[in-house]
Amino acid sequence: MFKKITIWAALALCLVSCRPTAADYLDFLYESMPLPDSLVFPRSFWEANVAKTLEVRERMGWDVPEREFRHFVLPLRVNNENLDDFRTIYADSLCARVEGMSMEEAALEINHWCHERVTYVPSDGRTLGPVALIRSGLGRCGEESVLAVSALRAAGIPARQVYTPRWAHTDDNHAWVEVYVDGAWHFMGACEPEPVLDLAWFNSSVSRAMLLHTKVFGQYDGPEDVISRTPAYTEINCIKSYIPTRRTMVTVLDTEGNPVEGATVEFRIYNYSEFYKVASYTTDAAGQAALDTGVGDIFIWAWKDGLWGAAVASSASSELVLDKSFGERYSLDFEIVPPAENPLPNKATAEQTAANALRLEQENAMRAAMPHPRMDIAGLFLAEKDAIDASAEVLEDARAVESDDPYVISPRVELEMLLPFRREVLTSSTADSLTSPSAIAAWIKDNVAVDDSRNPQMLRIPPVAVWRSRMSDSRSRDIFFVALCRTFGFAARLNEGDLRPEYRTEDGWVAVDFGSGTEAAVPQGRVELDYARAEGCPVRNPEYYYNYTFSKIVDGSPELVEYSGEGGGAHSLDEGEYMLVSGTRLASGSVLAHVEIFRLAENETLNVPLVLPSPADKVQVIGSIDAEQKFLKEGAAEQCSILDVAGRGYYMICITGVHDEPTVHALGLLHDCAAQINAWGRKVIVLDGACPEGLDNVVRGRDTDGKVAGMLLEGVDFQGKARLPLIAVADSFGRVVYFSEGYNTSLASQLSYVLTQL
Repeated sequence: MFKKITIWAALALCLVSCRPTAADYLDFLYESMPLPDSLVFPRSFWEANVAKTLEVRERMGWDVPEREFRHFVLPLRVNNENLDDFRTIYADSLCARVEGMSMEEAALEINHWCHERVTYVPSDGRTLGPVALIRSGLGRCGEESVLAVSALRAAGIPARQVYTPRWAHTDDNHAWVEVYVDGAWHFMGACEPEPVLDLAWFNSSVSRAMLLHTKVFGQYDGPEDVISRTPAYTEINCIKSYIPTRRTMVTVLDTEGNPVEGATVEFRIYNYSEFYKVASYTTDAAGQAALDTGVGDIFIWAWKDGLWGAAVASSASSELVLDKSFGERYSLDFEIVPPAENPLPNKATAEQTAANALRLEQENAMRAAMPHPRMDIAGLFLAEKDAIDASAEVLEDARAVESDDPYVISPRVELEMLLPFRREVLTSSTADSLTSPSAIAAWIKDNVAVDDSRNPQMLRIPPVAVWRSRMSDSRSRDIFFVALCRTFGFAARLNEGDLRPEYRTEDGWVAVDFGSGTEAAVPQGRVELDYARAEGCPVRNPEYYYNYTFSKIVDGSPELVEYSGEGGGAHSLDEGEYMLVSGTRLASGSVLAHVEIFRLAENETLNVPLVLPSPADKVQVIGSIDAEQKFLKEGAAEQCSILDVAGRGYYMICITGVHDEPTVHALGLLHDCAAQINAWGRKVIVLDGACPEGLDNVVRGRDTDGKVAGMLLEGVDFQGKARLPLIAVADSFGRVVYFSEGYNTSLASQLSYVLTQL
């Protein structure tokens, strides 16, 4: 006798039976897998993770569409982190923790789980994997968001890392998490739990963004604007789900006013004195290219056939003329205005916020009590982060070469995963032929196949994986060359400017060009910057990244010259064409930018003006401090950071004396403008000495070791001997917009003006 079933039940059975198998999902991963992941991790690694993912899906029973499951649950890779065994280690405990919760409750709870283990600290650009990050207990936003996304996916909840590649209103960037709950994407700050979704410290900042994007594993066909597609990932623009946007359409014209088809158009955001590329397109037959952006200004750079043009797009429709020739000198000025601030709503109740704050304190204590072991990296010239995720086997292998030269002994070349390498090479049958850097370069050229198409994100392949597979991308090949040279005792490095591979001789560093096969010192010239400090400009000694940068124009596109020096008036640069960008960030977030385009020949010394515009009628960003700097808050047993006390946004710091005349005078002036300071509504942190009367939002404390004062003076490039009081206005990004020291009769009027502009 047949059992009677409904049409819907039959359909459900059909859907279950039609679900892709574990083999299907494994095939999907391999179809788009970047080359490093396929070379470093065996098939058994991927099989185990697919099996665990399908086990979690059955256990948790979340309502997740197939597209979201395939692209935002199944993949292990979030961005550029070192992959590890996080999912197979932690999936069961994460699922147990959120068993019986709704998807929304589970997402919020998993963020608390992450905060129990990791909190924010700035660090270098190498991204720890989630297991190593837990061991560290500390990570930058890119690492925290990798952990949170990995944890959510391990529990079967679709998640992705979303970030602004560069803020438009301040010099920095940020990454966070989006989670797919009940049919829609919501955001939250990674390892920064809030009581509800769509709430984070950046609710105000994100309203000023010009672009928000993420990389989606595989060929994704979702509703978002596609920025680019590669064999490994689809880059999408998520900005429409946050703030009002516009479709910024750029029309490229020739000098006769005709549309130019086939021109390259780059959308760029000013940040840290660089026009940072966020998207690139080729114009259609109408000469047009478009991008969904915030409602602010964005810099446009375009070129074709030896001609180029630049403009600021301020509306939905902009034109740009290719009227300049490469190889000639130009000076250009631009004013760039970010979107206006319009904070996203906070839907949490006061009770929820208070309960969450109490829980965060408890989680801080839990994290502090956890062990955070470090490896002994002495003598290997490794960074602090390497002490977290370098294995004992790696460190032992590195010491197979005896040297006190950092360009020989250090196993770290750039951002690659560290795996044992040297002993395997030294005991191989090939070792006898690798007798010099030239021989090593020739061997690599003959034996290592290079394919950049399978690694569009340029994830670094560990040297041992290149050695075993004889496969690489161009960047990993260069790292491999350096690692091989060091293995045989030859000093080698990636040049800090353009990351080209070099080895050292008695006459200096020699570059290896695997494209042409030549080895030679790269022809260079010298740029002498002529800085004439404008009246009212606070910058005495311009610094690289903060006040100016060079970008080398390669095949029409400006590429930033990385520089680790202190800046100054002279720079040795490779011959070629350059863009010098300098600018002044205003307190409003706007930028006054100046651009110099020039060509530098071999052995040429070229004078180039360095211009920092200084408007007399606008509040400028005059320096930079660390908002994470700690002080001893009155009544507290432990130190806390400025950011902890002030929160997000602007605040005032006053370091005062007691009975000295400058302090007494300043206290009186602050009292005179107390009503305006109170109306401003921001925290006033008063350290060490007397406190102004009449202020509502005062936090008292002590600068016990003088680090806050020292930071302020250094941040604003103060010259000479400082006198109390020190009074500054800054924001949570560390931007200083006002500074006063010692006796200042104009304090009240200056503050009154500055506060009205913020």
